[in-house]
Amino acid sequence: MNPKPVIGFIGLGRMGGPMVRNLLRAGHPVVGYDIDPQKMKDLTESGGIAASSPADVAARSLLSFSIVMNDDIFLDVALGPEGVLSGATPGHLYSDLSTVSPAASAKVAQAMQAAGVGYLRGKVAGSIALAESAKLTIFVSGTEAHAREAEPVLSLLGERVLNVGDGEMAHYLKLVHSAIVGVYAALIGEALAFGEKGGLDFNQMIDVLESGPLGSTQLTLKAPMLKERRFENPPSDINTAAKDLDLVLSAAKDCAASMPLTSAVRQIMTQQQAAGAGRRDIWSILEAFEAMSALEPAAKVKS
Repeated sequence: MNPKPVIGFIGLGRMGGPMVRNLLRAGHPVVGYDIDPQKMKDLTESGGIAASSPADVAARSLLSFSIVMNDDIFLDVALGPEGVLSGATPGHLYSDLSTVSPAASAKVAQAMQAAGVGYLRGKVAGSIALAESAKLTIFVSGTEAHAREAEPVLSLLGERVLNVGDGEMAHYLKLVHSAIVGVYAALIGEALAFGEKGGLDFNQMIDVLESGPLGSTQLTLKAPMLKERRFENPPSDINTAAKDLDLVLSAAKDCAASMPLTSAVRQIMTQQQAAGAGRRDIWSILEAFEAMSALEPAAKVKS
């Protein structure tokens, strides 16, 4: 029986760490890299192999993934002096799972193709809990051959792996997801603040919304946090959501798409960032609407 191939992984944070552990549990050797020494220590303690750079990851694997924070880090990881491209040999397949711009991805695709290195755009939808339980939804775009090559490994990370087309289609779909996440949180926040101003019980409003036809998986997930006002140390904060909406609006400008609702929500996020709330949960945008309606913070928490 052939041994399972070595998988490379760059970025061992909140989403990347659980993914790596799932690969290790499935019996794949994983060679990983992160700039955070603690995450590297966690990797080796979990049975992974520490690499010295993204280039070293690529040199020691035939299939590698990255999940990082923004375009600048992504471009450095992929194309920098110690990036994936400098360590990969022809035939290597590299897939980035980050939320980055289609423009940055296209630049990486061009460089990888010129060097004979495969490149697959892979995006994830889901929470940290879903990453830990390997129940993410994963969608990819690129060549059919590259999608088939990566699918057995990606299926260890998510319960659904979908091929959504060629080129940068996975990036655009991820940005569609990001736009909905941001605008939905703002919509619920605005509506709840309106209800509070009208005298409704905050917790009861959430219970009715959650159990009725307007309920959603996202609202059910966030309901306890909203009721308890637990906005600190979130899985996804306003700063991250604002970065994602910046990517959405930039891509929309490039393809001449009008997004007035997303633009308005991004401005409200700017208010929250200016007020020092950037590291609070994205659903704390509720507080911006409460402030606009002159609702006192002390009156918000219901027993």
